[in-house]
Amino acid sequence: MKSFKSIPVTVASLMLTLPFYHAIASELDAHEHGSASLDIAIDTNTIEMRFESPAVNIVGFEYATDDDQQLLLIQLAKNNLSNFDAVFQLVGDASCQTVESSANWVTKHEEDDHEEGHEEAPASEHAEFIAEYQLTCKHVDYLTAIDVNLFEFFPDISDLDVQVIYSGGQIKQELDASNTLIRLAK
Repeated sequence: MKSFKSIPVTVASLMLTLPFYHAIASELDAHEHGSASLDIAIDTNTIEMRFESPAVNIVGFEYATDDDQQLLLIQLAKNNLSNFDAVFQLVGDASCQTVESSANWVTKHEEDDHEEGHEEAPASEHAEFIAEYQLTCKHVDYLTAIDVNLFEFFPDISDLDVQVIYSGGQIKQELDASNTLIRLAK
């Protein structure tokens, strides 16, 4: 079993609450095609990231399917999203290693099912992709920026709402295909 240094309570609390507040905002904003979100927490020697997008931005549809070609598109998207080094470039000599990287296809109905014990999601449910990453770094203070390559893989993402919490403060930024760099102030 791998052991990790504890993330201070403040950053851990913020990282845990970001998805909650984002979920509320998402429900209020409704499901906006073309938009996606990226939450990042950086502390001591750890970087944690969570990417969320309506499935239509990633694979061109957002409903449960049994079609082999669509299932292949879902699997390819999960593989691409799980490859941290392909979709993100760390700028600076932070010497980071990916500890965890996952991507999932999720429907709202499936999220509810885990709580209620149901098994089938109706075809009309909207799906999304959620990818999560955890990195450990030897010199996280040397990290100056993060270049986001998601737009190259998924051109239907028109804008990416980014929130970063780190020792230098907080950043809220909107990225698009012509502006892919998250600069960290030093």
